[in-house]
Amino acid sequence: MKTLDKWVERIYAETDVGRSIATSVAGVIGLSAYLLSTDWVIAAFLSIIAFPLVRLIATGVHARAVSREQSLMELAEAERIYSRLSEEERTVVQAFVGAGGSVLTWDQVNRLGFPAAGVESLVQREMVWSSMTADGMRETFALDSSLFDVGQKKLAHEKSLG
Repeated sequence: MKTLDKWVERIYAETDVGRSIATSVAGVIGLSAYLLSTDWVIAAFLSIIAFPLVRLIATGVHARAVSREQSLMELAEAERIYSRLSEEERTVVQAFVGAGGSVLTWDQVNRLGFPAAGVESLVQREMVWSSMTADGMRETFALDSSLFDVGQKKLAHEKSLG
């Protein structure tokens, strides 16, 4: 009886979504097989076979759902930040978008004539920082990727309006 109590406690204390779903579905499959065939051996084998398959599928679906939810939350946060930017800061973001990337060299930044207050403000907000090119030869400015994505979205929206 103690073993059964421990098993039940473990099943209901489970926090792994894939395992919880797999346990439930395998139980339903086993019960259904038993009710249809009245053979407990077949029911047990079907439950044992179904469990890992259902667990793999449920874990994959859950991971994709969590990832999608996280991406939506990051985008919503970036949109919230973008909506609070000053005009100079938005000009800087849109300049990155217009240049086609979230990383620009110092030379590109100097040619684009960014408003200094906008750049410094974004640096203080930790939305822009200095970096290096992949070859390590030039310094760059890097814009937060989520903020860049929102800037692209805003630009596309403006173009669609007119």
